[in-house]
Amino acid sequence: MQPEVLSGLIGFGGAIVGAGAAIVGTAIQQKHAKKMAQAEREADRQDAAFETAVQAVFAAHDLFRRRWGDRPVEEGWEQKVNSEADRLRLAMITIAQPELQQRLKEVAEMLRYWKHVVPFGAHDPDRYRAIHQVIDHMLEVFGAYRSGGAIPPPSKEYAEAKGNLDTWIEEMEDQELREREGQR
Repeated sequence: MQPEVLSGLIGFGGAIVGAGAAIVGTAIQQKHAKKMAQAEREADRQDAAFETAVQAVFAAHDLFRRRWGDRPVEEGWEQKVNSEADRLRLAMITIAQPELQQRLKEVAEMLRYWKHVVPFGAHDPDRYRAIHQVIDHMLEVFGAYRSGGAIPPPSKEYAEAKGNLDTWIEEMEDQELREREGQR
């Protein structure tokens, strides 16, 4: 074979191998870029959900602080508290960390039924103190989550408030069951 033809075939083969390598390299790069973009979008979603949860807890804190004491209750106050509880639930759906997700669910429930985070017959100041302690604990949880640390276990006050609410919910469910059975 003539050296010019052989040299042309080697050059052509090299071009094909080079083009193939470029195509494979581009495909790998695009796949990696797609994964990075997805991870970035998910991180943005997590950050947005976290910010929503923090804002809802701070807003609830402000609502309860304004209601503390002998101040008159502003119109729509209870709806505003329920709205913040709903914002927490929405954030909870997106949060990927299961422990934080569970804590958000519990706090949303405690905000919605804040009057029952203390035993029956307790005075409003006790209720406000209990809900403030729940909110303070949640702020500690947010700090630990944001810094990448472990979520702290429920504080004594948080556990008591949740226990009181759980007891009230059980009593309401039992009462509802008895009423349904009485109607049969």
